[in-house]
Amino acid sequence: MKTPQLSAERWKQALSLFWFLFTISLVIWWWVFALQQLDLLTGVLNQHKFESLQRMLFWEGAVLVSAVFLGGLTLLVLTNRELARNRRLRSFFSNFTHDLKTSITRLRLRTEVLAEKMEGTEFEKLMMEVNRLDLQLENSLWIARGQEDRLLPQNVKLSQVIGALRVEWPELEIKLLQDATVSADLQALKSILRNLLQNSSLHGAATCVDVAVKIEKRSASIVVSDNGSGYSGDRTQLGLNLLKSRSEKGNGLGLYLTKDLLNRMNGKIHFPETDKGFSVQLLLPAAEAQNA
Repeated sequence: MKTPQLSAERWKQALSLFWFLFTISLVIWWWVFALQQLDLLTGVLNQHKFESLQRMLFWEGAVLVSAVFLGGLTLLVLTNRELARNRRLRSFFSNFTHDLKTSITRLRLRTEVLAEKMEGTEFEKLMMEVNRLDLQLENSLWIARGQEDRLLPQNVKLSQVIGALRVEWPELEIKLLQDATVSADLQALKSILRNLLQNSSLHGAATCVDVAVKIEKRSASIVVSDNGSGYSGDRTQLGLNLLKSRSEKGNGLGLYLTKDLLNRMNGKIHFPETDKGFSVQLLLPAAEAQNA
């Protein structure tokens, strides 16, 4: 199956080639046609004026054809170079990502083993920093790849995703009030929930997070709420743009990425007002089995 990125590259090459062939053919046709029309005026114009117009059309046409040919050829060469450069960057980026993710995974596993053997606040803080580093790397990779990665919706059971995430935040009590199956890309949904849990733990200093699910017709409403300090800013601006970095408070990358991933999965995000803590509503398509 062709990826969207490869299809886009093919389109760029095809459009560049089409523009080159179309313009060069049009200019050559105009040049030949003008010279042919001039020949019809042989008996009307005197010899000197005829030769002067013939030279003018010949050299102007030659310059125009050469300029269009060189410009189109340059466009094709630069397009191919840019596409080749992008392929090399993607290859390097993919290998680098794989190696870095593998190293962080090994670091996390070893840290978990040490934390189990030697209890203490320092190991807990170390685990939190490792999880934070892993999440920041994952967010950066999602943003860097942009629309390159194709999301594959599938039936995902929330209890399985939440169960895997509980290990990363042992200080959080994560309650899934109702299990459900939604249609989403597994890795994208996991990244969305990881960012929300990270916000609750790091920014809101929450100790408990509730995940409530409600299926309505063909959509699933997932409300993630915590008992933290909440958010005092303008909720309508959350997830729209990256904020200016404010040291440990972050720059809003997690919510920005969450909104982007939801849009790519035909979902939406809302930030309802709450009396206590912080709440996020995720709207996703329900699984096919639940649509019937």
